[in-house]
This record gives sequence, C-alpha cells and structure tokens, in this order.
Amino acid sequence: MHVLASMDKLLLTFIEESDEEKADLSLTRLIDEHAAPIVREILGTSLRIHFDLSGAGSSNQDAGDLFNDIIVNLISRLRQIKHNPAQAGIADFRAYVASTAYNACNLYLRQKFPRRSRLKNRLRYLLSHDSNFALWSTDTSGLLCGLAQLREQTRCAPARLLEKIRQDTGEWIQEVGLKSAGCARGELTSLLTVVFQWCKSPIKLDDLVNVVADICRVKDLPDEPLETLMNVAGTVPGFDTILELQRNLGILWLEICQLPPRQRVALLLNFRDSQGQELISLLPYTRAATIEEIAAALEFPLVEFLRLWNNLPLEDLAIAELLGATRQQVINLRKCARERLERRMSTVMAKYYAGK
Repeated sequence: MHVLASMDKLLLTFIEESDEEKADLSLTRLIDEHAAPIVREILGTSLRIHFDLSGAGSSNQDAGDLFNDIIVNLISRLRQIKHNPAQAGIADFRAYVASTAYNACNLYLRQKFPRRSRLKNRLRYLLSHDSNFALWSTDTSGLLCGLAQLREQTRCAPARLLEKIRQDTGEWIQEVGLKSAGCARGELTSLLTVVFQWCKSPIKLDDLVNVVADICRVKDLPDEPLETLMNVAGTVPGFDTILELQRNLGILWLEICQLPPRQRVALLLNFRDSQGQELISLLPYTRAATIEEIAAALEFPLVEFLRLWNNLPLEDLAIAELLGATRQQVINLRKCARERLERRMSTVMAKYYAGK
C-alpha cells in the first residue's frame, strides 16, 4: 500500500510540477523506481525471459527492444498528459503500466507466432461460446479454463499431467481413445472435452494452447513467415512465389484503404479467411501494413485500437455497437467490401499480368 501511495504521489507531483527540471526528475523516478520493475516482471512472466540486475534481457534482443519500446511509449504518454491535462487521466498508474506491458507482449506474440495466436483466438472463442466449457479470470493464475461445472475454481491441473501429454502425444491420444485431432470446431470441441476430463481440474489458458498446439501440430516457422498466409502443406514455395504473395498482399491492403470508412471497419474488425481464421495479424507480420496504419485506416485512435487488438476478430454485434448500426448492416457492409475487393483485385491483377 505504501508503494502504491508513493507511486500515485510521484505521478501527481510530475503532472503538477511547473519547474521543467524538477518535473523531469519526478518522471525519471516514476519510470525507474515504479514503471520499469512492473514492465520487467510482466515481460519475464509473459515471455519467460530472465532479466539481470541491470534490467536488461540476458539473452533476448527482442525482449530488450520490447522493454525499451514500452518505456518510451510510457514516457511519451505521461508527457502528453502533463502538457494536456484535459486528456483522460490515469486513475491507477500501476494498472496502466501493466496494461501497456501486457498489450505490448500480446502484440509481439501475435506478430512473431501468428499460427499459435490464431489457435489461441479459436480456443478463446470456443471456450466462451460453448456451454460445456468455461473461461474465467483469477488474480493468481490469470485466465483459466475447463468444463463448465468447474467454473470459478482456482486450483490448476498439475503441470506433470500436461507435460505427459506434450512429451508423448501419440501415446496419450491412443490412451484416451481420441479418433482425430485438428483445428476444425468439431475436432477442437472433442479434444478439449477429453483434455479437461483427463485433467479433472482447470487449466491455464496459455498451457492449454501449448498442449493443443502440440497435439494438432500447430507450429510457427520463423524463417517462413508467409507459410501461414498460403495455408498449404508440403514443400516451402520458391523465392519468386514468396515475393509474389507479398506483393499481392500489399496490393490488397492498398485496395482496402480505398474502401468507404464503414466498410473498412466492418471488414477489418472481422477479417477472416474462408476457414474462419483471423487474418488481420498477418498484415503487420508480412509488413503489408503496420499497426499504426491499420488504426489510421479504421480512423481509430492508436490507444483505442490497441485495446481492441487482443480481442480481434470481433463479433458482428460488437462491431455494430462501435458503428452505431445493426448486426445485419455490419454483415451487408462487409459483403459489399468483399465484393468490391474481388472486382478491384481482378482488375488490378489482370493489368499486372497483361503488362508482364
């Protein structure tokens, strides 16, 4: 409680200090003594990274860059609030720092591991919409999931049970009599039922994602970033094919930006492929568009869009609320957007190949 009080007092001192030099000193203390330790702790638990006594990541350059980005964004945000007190204030500084760090971690993981992120989104949706399952939050273990009758329990399944599955998935599948394992909704429903019944306890959501990824052989290939976009099995495509796919995605993004604003929102906030998997994380991952460019195309403030990012793709009712429209209007807007994109892409690609 004393730490929280001193933190809040220092934040208020920084915001109200008229002397620039003293304000900078308060900001430095606020970041070094309070914000930085929170960020290190969250990066350590979320990305399983060890920080040495200096605060730097011991062996992960990405972690160091991510840490610096979070701190820079925090400093920028605090300076904005100081110079424009009319902006929304920070009611709970610790919560604000934690939220910023968690959002940055989730964004990093979605960009670096898109297939795992898609699987996690599918599992979250299934756990939230199937009455046989439940997904709930706890103070000590974060998001837990399990059979509906276990809702609100806080004691997790022993780690050894989950490790047994991951160490020999083939033997475990035979042991439980699972007929098939895949990412289709029906297969995932059967798989989750078997896993939960076998563990007899709630499971941390991230642990469940790891187990299901191993069973269904969902694996990201860092050296082949377009593999998720192509959605094909077998041999890795040649360099020319990869360049063509990158170019096509870039052209698609330019055409999306030409859509009417409401059509862009209806399309991008529920951007899925024909199999129902989300696509929006592929835009920054393949460098077709940055997070900032997507937010700008949606005409959303970046901070607001980052809050939505971890929940994408949104359901039509949620998009309807954002647009002040009905669910059917959202469906119609997205349909019009897709039809226009199909026409435009056909025309653009025909001109391209005619000119080759």
